[in-house]
Amino acid sequence: MATGWRPGSLTPAEVSDGDSYHRALYLDGDVDRPAGWHKDSVAHLLELAMPHIKQGSLVVDYGAGTGGSAIELLKLTDAANLSIELVLVDPLVSWFGKARELLGHRDDVHFVFSMFTNEEGKPRFHRLEEMLDGRKVDVIISSSTLHLVPTKALPDLGVQFAGSLAEGGVFVWDSGDVDSDMLPADASLLHDPYRAVREHLRDDSARQALLSEMGETDAHQAERRVDRIFPEPFSIDVMLDAFESAGFSSEISDHIVGFSNEDSERFILVPRLSEIAAPLIEGEERDRAVCSAITSVLAKMREAGTASESEYRSHWVYGYHTHD
Repeated sequence: MATGWRPGSLTPAEVSDGDSYHRALYLDGDVDRPAGWHKDSVAHLLELAMPHIKQGSLVVDYGAGTGGSAIELLKLTDAANLSIELVLVDPLVSWFGKARELLGHRDDVHFVFSMFTNEEGKPRFHRLEEMLDGRKVDVIISSSTLHLVPTKALPDLGVQFAGSLAEGGVFVWDSGDVDSDMLPADASLLHDPYRAVREHLRDDSARQALLSEMGETDAHQAERRVDRIFPEPFSIDVMLDAFESAGFSSEISDHIVGFSNEDSERFILVPRLSEIAAPLIEGEERDRAVCSAITSVLAKMREAGTASESEYRSHWVYGYHTHD
């Protein structure tokens, strides 16, 4: 059995959120049927990591979510008959609880919940060195996570990663939502369609009617929360500067990942993500509004040349870092 963190009693909403995101990664929740975009994007990340994973390696998955990247990694290590220790790190109860459900039967997995509340009642993150009890790791992977980290926190995160790697260790990551001059004209960033859904729904009459029933301050705060679900992308240079200031050398590559229309709808209907339509009440009304909006957005992307009839083209960047 896996060790470490276990979720407490999850609410039905938390269970639904974790299950929905897992089903956005795996068709009908079947781990042997990864969605095309998930399989393709993670495969390129693991191509960078696997040459450095040996018998007995200690590996960290930073921002493990519902366990999608860990599941694909363990398929490879099992096939290669490699015994490793895999530490999963995440701060989101609903998604991480799903990872525990999916991978809790494995003896080679350890769960660490990364968030805590300080004495002032504010949420804070444990440092990686602390979560590892000072142990040094061979490989750190981070899939579709770092674009969500506040830019001001990236330099210290780089220091944490550098201080946690064993000699000869590597840190690899992927993201479909960082800005760079590598972005082709016929592709978009991963979250561009969903930011466009947010804009499409911003002036929706039903939404505006509900917002008008709130006080001005509450309505403003609600809109700010919605805007943070899919934040504006920052430049890859911000990330590279942060990691290189921590002593890392960097190699960057990129890849185009097709994201099917069906997968796009499954993705945006994950409860935590469909909150871009709030304060529309979660359920049929919100789902109808979101589905109508994503259909409209994808049609506009086809006109702009960044999508075909069946999918949009998302641009992913991959970082490979060694410590000097």
